[in-house]
Amino acid sequence: MNTILVLAILVCVGLTVSAPQTNDFLCDGCVSLSTVLKKYVQEELPLKDLEEELTAFCQALSGQLRDFCEKELIPLVDQIYDELSDTTPREDCEFLGFCEKK
Repeated sequence: MNTILVLAILVCVGLTVSAPQTNDFLCDGCVSLSTVLKKYVQEELPLKDLEEELTAFCQALSGQLRDFCEKELIPLVDQIYDELSDTTPREDCEFLGFCEKK
């Protein structure tokens, strides 16, 4: 179930890759990823499992989708995973600079 959720969110984020990458696009993508990662943290699932699933998923993509997945999403995993216990996904993405502070 978790794998399906992760993949579904990544597909949704990836489908918008051909659109101009505005701050909203980056913020939404980061918040989506943070939400999934928070679920992993709450269920105490190992980060290694998530990284393996995400890497395999990215490798299955092609072109711009693969580049976006590998260059923008995978590098966020460690940072967000470590910080999620005490913050919201939006706060994490604001801290990382993907969302403007409200």
